[in-house]
Amino acid sequence: MVCTMTYNVSNIKNTELSLKSINESKNDQYTQFGDFITSITPDRFVGKFLQMTLSNLFLSEWELGIDFFDNHLDMADPLRLADFSNNSTVVFTPEEVNVREDALLHYFILICLFFYQEFELPEQYEDFSGNDLQYFNFEGGIGSTFDGATVGSEKIGCFVRASHENLMAPIFDPDWKGFDGNYPVTAHHYIFGNTDSTFVFYPEGPQERTVDNPMADYDVYIVRSNKYTPVTIERIPEGETRTIRGLMSFNTTDLIHIYAGADNIPYTADDIFVYAPNFWERISVILEYS
Repeated sequence: MVCTMTYNVSNIKNTELSLKSINESKNDQYTQFGDFITSITPDRFVGKFLQMTLSNLFLSEWELGIDFFDNHLDMADPLRLADFSNNSTVVFTPEEVNVREDALLHYFILICLFFYQEFELPEQYEDFSGNDLQYFNFEGGIGSTFDGATVGSEKIGCFVRASHENLMAPIFDPDWKGFDGNYPVTAHHYIFGNTDSTFVFYPEGPQERTVDNPMADYDVYIVRSNKYTPVTIERIPEGETRTIRGLMSFNTTDLIHIYAGADNIPYTADDIFVYAPNFWERISVILEYS
């Protein structure tokens, strides 16, 4: 079996429902971070993933799981990278896939290591550096490659290269006061399919695998999403090859919001930089089998 995945920032195959959800999330604004200042569309957007899996767990007498890759793949392998802004395509060859009968794969499971973005801040932020901005940490710098499991942040003038941590922290930790050596737990686990809505939950303590949480992960935020078209994998005759073609989209238009913070004065040190409300609804996956 051969699997391909193409990544982009504008999924032209979205259903009307998906487009409606994306447009609604773009128009929403937070109310807890002060007045809204502006929104930014990243010039570049890249993801790096720990695991990508298709599964019909709990939903068929015959269980089938197809790992595009998992945590055994070398961390520096470029197959882990999703360059959404450049419409990149990667090709996977899963190991030991034995499809002995037809199977509808209800779940698409994704564990994200980081989302990386490059963007321009408004000119009023040009002179801020280091930790001058309370809610954006630039002191650690950024590596020159995507070989590791994390990536830092840097600011040169108004140009920013940054990981997702600063942009998710205020969402998932209401007491977030800025970087103090650690980031709070944010969303890294995304389970698409077998739900009629999109939501986030946080299972506490050891879990058994369930229909809502087939990975049995806990003490992490898990995004459940209906932005996925399940694919039926037909039995593969011996000696033949089949292909799964995927399209994963992340709508990044106006993805980054800026708010005036506690003092409610724009362009000051306590301004908050954050992903748009319900940003996870901007991600969708479509698969085809042939």
